[in-house]
Amino acid sequence: MKIQDVRVFIIKDRTILVKVFTDEGIVGIGECSPMHPKLIAEAINSVLKPIIVGKDPFNIERLSEEVFIKTYKFRGRLVFMAFSGVEVAIWDAIGKALKLPVYKLLGGEYRKNIKVYASFMRRGQSPREVVERAEYFVSQGFKAIKIKIGKRWGFDDLPDNAIEIVKEVRKAIGYDIDLMVDCNSAYSAPRAIQIGRKLEKYMVFHFEEPVPEHDIESLRKVSQALDMPVAGGEQNCGRYEFKELIVKDAVDIVQPDIIKAGGFLECKKIAVLADSFGKICTPHNTQPTIGTIATLHFVASTPNCRYPMEYNIEPHPLRDVLLKEPITPKDGYLAVPEGYGLGVELNEEIVKEYGVEV
Repeated sequence: MKIQDVRVFIIKDRTILVKVFTDEGIVGIGECSPMHPKLIAEAINSVLKPIIVGKDPFNIERLSEEVFIKTYKFRGRLVFMAFSGVEVAIWDAIGKALKLPVYKLLGGEYRKNIKVYASFMRRGQSPREVVERAEYFVSQGFKAIKIKIGKRWGFDDLPDNAIEIVKEVRKAIGYDIDLMVDCNSAYSAPRAIQIGRKLEKYMVFHFEEPVPEHDIESLRKVSQALDMPVAGGEQNCGRYEFKELIVKDAVDIVQPDIIKAGGFLECKKIAVLADSFGKICTPHNTQPTIGTIATLHFVASTPNCRYPMEYNIEPHPLRDVLLKEPITPKDGYLAVPEGYGLGVELNEEIVKEYGVEV
């Protein structure tokens, strides 16, 4: 089997859909992290496509290496994000060709029903607003939630209402619900440590990205100063960036994003590296359609993904329409699709109506 073509579609300005076409009529689908869609599409069309077309998709180790070697002079996060969507689509095509789910190709079933946490993406809300939302999603069966704190990236934009929000949410949902806190790089190391120490009494499950992600030394300082687990890695791409996070003991929980960090194969290597250092892998995941499906296959087949998986609960225009059979959490769990490849089908009418091929 050979790859004949790679095509990119931007849907409703926020979803980057990738299709990989083969000479056997099999079409794999994937998704890229939705940052700068036109730039990612250009990277796929002008950089990746000439490398990938004509290759055997089953030689995915060699193909991945070729992509990263041929782009080494300028390789960066844009290339990783672009290749992630293509690589997921290639695995989908392989699974369809072999008539197997992707998770069985990645190591087989380690777990089947995946516990997920309701991930709040919005910040700047009052404690009352956050509490009401938290109570609602707990009532819908979620056993874990993640809320945002902080204001702006790395500016220590204080005072903020971080402590009050966490205090009120914990009071409302009790201690039987796991509560994660995401700072999105809001603080300097001293402030993150100060705030983190105040949050520890509320039994925070993990303290995510407390400082700007590029400052590994500051992240290490925060991690070493606190008792609660520090999580990070959603901005990182490739196993070599994660190696630095892990070897320097800057995080307790690593968070590669399947559709950003390099795809399935690269993230499996990151997970093995993390496991070698006794660290948990909890993938970052913000896309509630193909990205979520890909993450489910990854978590299902990766032993050290032992904690709840991220599930974006914010409104998304394609959540219930892009896939012919959307998946939704039940009692705080998601089941891994059993069909061939990723196990889902696109609603091509939606792609046709709202998608723009780039």
